[in-house]
Amino acid sequence: MLSDGVYDLIRVDKDAYVFSAGPHRQIQLTKDLAVASVTKDGRVEWQLDPTPKLAWPIEVGKWGVVYNAVLHNRDHPTGVRIRLTWEVKAYESVRVPAGTFQAFRIEYLAELGATADVFRRGVAVPGRQFWTLVTWYAPEARRLVKADAGDLKALDFQVVTLDRGASAALQVLVDEPRDQARVSADRITLGGKVTAAAGVAGLSITLNGVDVWSRDFTRSGPPPEVTLSHPVALREGKNVLLVTATDTRGGSRQDARVVFRDPSPPPATAAPATPPAPPPAPALSALRIAISSPLDQARVSQDTVGLAAVVSGGKGVSRVLVTLNGVEVARLEERTAPRTLPVNVPVKLREGQNTLVVTATDPDGLAQQEIRAVSFERVVPLTVEIRHPEDHARVGDETSLVAAEVTSSKGVATVTVILNGREVFKQTVRAGERSVAVAAPIKLRDGSNTVVVRASEPDGAVRQEVRTVTFERPPATAPTPPKPSTARDRWAVVIGVGRYDSPAIPPLRYTVSDAEAVYEVLIGQAGFKKDNVLLLTDKTARKPSLRDIKWALGTFLARSAKKEDIVFIFFAGHGAPEVDPRGAESDGLAKYLVPSDADPNDLYSTGLPMDEFQVIFDRIEAEQLVVFLDACYSGAAGGRTFASKRTRAVRVDEVFLDRLTRSKGRAIITASRASEVSIELPELSHGLFTHYLVQGLRGAADLDRDGIVSLQEVYQYLEQQVSQKSRAVGGNQHPVMKGELDGMLPLVKVSGR
Repeated sequence: MLSDGVYDLIRVDKDAYVFSAGPHRQIQLTKDLAVASVTKDGRVEWQLDPTPKLAWPIEVGKWGVVYNAVLHNRDHPTGVRIRLTWEVKAYESVRVPAGTFQAFRIEYLAELGATADVFRRGVAVPGRQFWTLVTWYAPEARRLVKADAGDLKALDFQVVTLDRGASAALQVLVDEPRDQARVSADRITLGGKVTAAAGVAGLSITLNGVDVWSRDFTRSGPPPEVTLSHPVALREGKNVLLVTATDTRGGSRQDARVVFRDPSPPPATAAPATPPAPPPAPALSALRIAISSPLDQARVSQDTVGLAAVVSGGKGVSRVLVTLNGVEVARLEERTAPRTLPVNVPVKLREGQNTLVVTATDPDGLAQQEIRAVSFERVVPLTVEIRHPEDHARVGDETSLVAAEVTSSKGVATVTVILNGREVFKQTVRAGERSVAVAAPIKLRDGSNTVVVRASEPDGAVRQEVRTVTFERPPATAPTPPKPSTARDRWAVVIGVGRYDSPAIPPLRYTVSDAEAVYEVLIGQAGFKKDNVLLLTDKTARKPSLRDIKWALGTFLARSAKKEDIVFIFFAGHGAPEVDPRGAESDGLAKYLVPSDADPNDLYSTGLPMDEFQVIFDRIEAEQLVVFLDACYSGAAGGRTFASKRTRAVRVDEVFLDRLTRSKGRAIITASRASEVSIELPELSHGLFTHYLVQGLRGAADLDRDGIVSLQEVYQYLEQQVSQKSRAVGGNQHPVMKGELDGMLPLVKVSGR
């Protein structure tokens, strides 16, 4: 539902779902459910080329970037080049006219390719710089249920009505055999399917009260659909075949078939010349179930019916079991096994189809079943429920939509929408329709408007609901000229620790050259002011001791960087784990960066704990801060890490990084996963991570060739190059990025572009 009408799915192209609300009004969604285009009155409101490809299955935290995309809209009908970022931000409750759903919130940010101009001049470019679009995807409904496009109102929509029965309910559909079929073969194949939006949890097949096949799907992952194709061996005479399914919500559903197998003809042989045999003794009558109430295929309007039956058998009846929709509702057991057993049980039905099964067993274990299908249809008076707009709503758009649902167990004959005393919509409903969804676009007048939705039944009974909506025309305002953006500065601390005071800590060959290379890129190509970049290495006046590192991060940066500034931190050196006696870490290990004066046997008092970064982050006022760490914490040999004597061999996790980057505007990129080793390579004279970081900042990471290297581009470049090179040299190293920033963060302007 948009403000100009209800859009229905009209076709499925090769790569898109196409929705329409009439001529020249169309929406296209990709197969990934990204909004590809919106067209109204022949005018393009939103069109993307190429469209983003969401990573399924959807999970919170997943994100992606489309570089050099072209966006067409009212402001830019000929198209404008943008960078499009998408991210799954949350899984939350969202309310729309169709109801309340748990949904993934997916946010899109389209930024103009003017970042280079903003970066170079420090002033805003006239016109819009970005557009946002937020969509909500509900797994239960298997569709987008809402979109909010901010200023682009033409893209806002909500789901008005949803056929939950068709899309979400558990269904058992048996195609073969048909009910009451007569066959001569002793084996048949049960065919059909079971569907459930919530996932099929369990499935079982019984024949004459005996389990012949069952499956528990909860261990392997409940599928939304299961195909039925199972051979079944029949006995002569009547056979009752029952399929029972359950879903992950605890719901159950059954479908049954009665199949008669004809007796096999006797073999054609010559009669022997022998005297006739004496007549056989009279046989005991077979187990029999006679149900007098309810009738099969009965339709009732009350939710409780009485089951009345008589079970009889020549050998007696030892047990009778009554189930409704796969759930046991009554059990009768007799020690004396009488030949006749009456059954009288009240049964409470659910709305819709119900399967009632009576299973009887004799003392020899022989079972017999009888089934009744009963449909409960609750008496529903004529009801009109207006889903949109809300009563006494105040709106600023003169175009709106009336969305309502009309129900009646007698059927709905007509529905009419009246605006301010004038009929603007009328729908005649085909006979037998018990529920009708109504959607009527309306145009409001200034001030108060009265909306009436009136419905009638075939016998002439009428019901109506009224809404009052006030249209307040927004005042016309002259566009204000763009204000120049506040000039922002950039600050950095670059640290490289190669030699350690303690002989127990192995030295590192290339950490100092790593820090020097990063420093040169920042004050050179990146354009950082030299006085704004502090370098700490074995060769500088200030050494990378614990005191000087804390001063550089917590004092120098905290006193220098202002709110609108950008802060860049780089560390190359050892990282180390140590047993955490607090039990705060899920892996049992505290993580440290190791200064030059650290004691490996007392990291608590001589190392820089990673938790200290939370304090440092809080001290720095800058809203955008990024940290690059060419160190690791696994404690394994051969990289930029070591194990203290208080470390046991366990797997290190990355939960501590998530904790440090909870605050918005903070991002950390580490050289490797927590349990991996950060590699140094003699052929590069650098750490593997830093080598590609420097190359990326020099321009190799400018993936969209717009002359700007952003943080997101650097991470994408590092992720690809470091993992590829590490595999080539027999290692296994994958950079990790944690944190959240608003939009793209430009780091370096590439000269000559």
